[in-house]
Formats: sequence, structure tokens, C-alpha cells
Amino acid sequence: MKLVSVDKLEPGLVVSENIYTIDDRLVLPKGTVLDDKDIARIKAHSLYNIFVEDYKRNPPPKDEKPKEELSYLEKLKRSEQFIKFKEHIEENAEKLEESFRMIANGTMQLDIEKLTDPVYHLFVEGGGTAGIFDMLHNLRDNSDAVYMHSLNVSLISNTIATWMRLPEEQVQLATAGGLIHDIGKLMVPQNLLNKKTPLNPQEQMILREHVKKGYELVLHKDIDSHIKNCVLMHHELRDGSGYPLGLKTQQIDDIASIVVVANIYDEMTSKRSSREAICPFTVIEMFEEVGIEKFDPNVIMTFLSNIVNTFIANRVMLSTGQVGDIIFINPTHLSKPVVKCGTEYIDLQAKKGISIISLV
Repeated sequence: MKLVSVDKLEPGLVVSENIYTIDDRLVLPKGTVLDDKDIARIKAHSLYNIFVEDYKRNPPPKDEKPKEELSYLEKLKRSEQFIKFKEHIEENAEKLEESFRMIANGTMQLDIEKLTDPVYHLFVEGGGTAGIFDMLHNLRDNSDAVYMHSLNVSLISNTIATWMRLPEEQVQLATAGGLIHDIGKLMVPQNLLNKKTPLNPQEQMILREHVKKGYELVLHKDIDSHIKNCVLMHHELRDGSGYPLGLKTQQIDDIASIVVVANIYDEMTSKRSSREAICPFTVIEMFEEVGIEKFDPNVIMTFLSNIVNTFIANRVMLSTGQVGDIIFINPTHLSKPVVKCGTEYIDLQAKKGISIISLV
């Protein structure tokens, strides 16, 4: 590994460490094989030096999609960093399922520190608060509604708590609460979790029982009460429209309020057996519309103001069929950024009939 001036970068060099902007946004992930467009991207962020490997890699075969046509997410998906992250999070999802089952049948103690340890490794491996959402958005074709979801919610809860600048102890509580919030789904019929069509009202009632069943499972465990409340309250909303207790405002645990937002975001933006993943910008727009009414104001405002910045330079498809890169976030309407499509700049805040339908 060596430190190289950006003026001396050339195609074929391999990035040896994640490259971040001054404000901690990921520019390129570790393992990226630089091309001319990557080098221009680095220079555009006013960076001076980056770490690269001591070797170069050959360009891809000519019949492969040219590097300059690849989007940021496509490049990330091919990177060594993402491949390892995907492998490790899937391995940990399998281990989490085994642990949850052993806890439920009494053959294993609920050791929060041991359960959450892999989450912190994944968080670092995914690039921390600057890169974790890039990783998760590339995993949206995974339809695991329990164990992968639990890891995702834990990572997102950790990120939100960090963005809120909470004390480390509370960040750890949010991480743990996010990880075990859905442990009650162990006691729900598997056929409901994997059903390929929408649940009918009776099936929805049965599924909602996972909250009480999970809380009963952890109620007498030697864990922090905030974590227990995350299991009980992760479907509660500030206006009283949530379940199972219909709690309002201050009745909802502060840490659970973080898990509520993380849970909904991951649930909606992930593929499920009965539907495809929903575009993150559709979910962000929903949060903008009902945010203060249904969610803790500090949590939802912190989440929205930070997550939109993770999409800068991402390529998106518009409802018009056009494809372009996000270049600017409108601070008064976060779900409607400015998108550059070729030589055209489309301000979605001004173009009322156009929206983002997917990341590409």
C-alpha cells in the first residue's frame, strides 16, 4: 500500500482504503479499480492524496459493461468491500437465527454483548455512518423478513443514534434494541412470514402477536429495560395509531423511538415475499409527510437530514424513464433532489409530476 497524489493517479490502480470527503461522505470504496471517471470524481472532491495498492489490475473484458457506464452502486456491488460485507452479514443472519431459537427454548442465555458484537464488526466493515446505507441499499433483493432485517435495523439504529450524538451507552442500547426487536417472530407461523400474497385481516392480527410474544420472552431476562421496550414498542407511533398498546408521544421509550424509524425504513425499502422493495425516496417522502405526527421529532429530523446526503452522486431512474445522478439535495423538500440527466438538470421540487422510482 502506498500514498499517491491525485495528480499521479492512473487507470488500473486499486484503492486500498475507503475514500471519504472532508464531511465524511464515501467517495469510492476500498477495492475499486480506478478508471478515468473515478479519478475525475476524486479530483472533483478536492482531495489531495489517496492510498492505493502496490499493484495494478487489468481492465475488464471488452464484452463486459464499460467501467465508465457503471453507476456508483454498480461499482460498489463489484467491490471487494461489498462482496465481503454481503458474505459476512448473511453468515451472521444464519447465526442470529440459531441464537434466537436457542434463547427461545432456554438452551442459551440472552447475552446482549455477545449478540451485538458482530453488528459492530459489520458497521466498521460497511464504512461506518458514511457507508453503511450504500451497503444496505445493495442488499435489497434479500427477502429475509426476520434475521437479515434484524441486523439491518440494528445497523440503522446504531447509525441514527450516532447521528443524534447520543452517549455511547445509548448508542449501544439502540443497537441492541434494533437487533432483538423482532425476536417474537420466532413464535409466529412460518407460512405467514413467507406468504407471497398480502395478509388478510385475521393473518395480520396473528402476525401482530409477535410483539407481545417477544416481550414475554425477554421480560424476565437480565437486560436493560430500554431493550425490552424496543421489543414491546417498535410498532408504536406518537399519534396513538400504533400497536399493541396505542401509546402516544412521551409514553414511547426514547430508544424504542429510534428503532421505530429504523424498522419502518428497512421494512419498506427491502424486498419481501409479497412485494418488491419500495424506493427509498418514496419512503423518505412518506416520512416528510407524516414525520412529526407519528415519529419522535428529534429522531425523524436527524434521520432525514442525514440519510438524504448518502444518496449524493447515486444514479436514479425517474418516473419519466430518464436516468441520472443526484447532484443536489433540496433542503426544503428532501425527497425531491436535483438530478443531472445527461446535459439536463431536473429539479424534482419544481417538476411536480416527476419522481424517483429506483436507485440504479
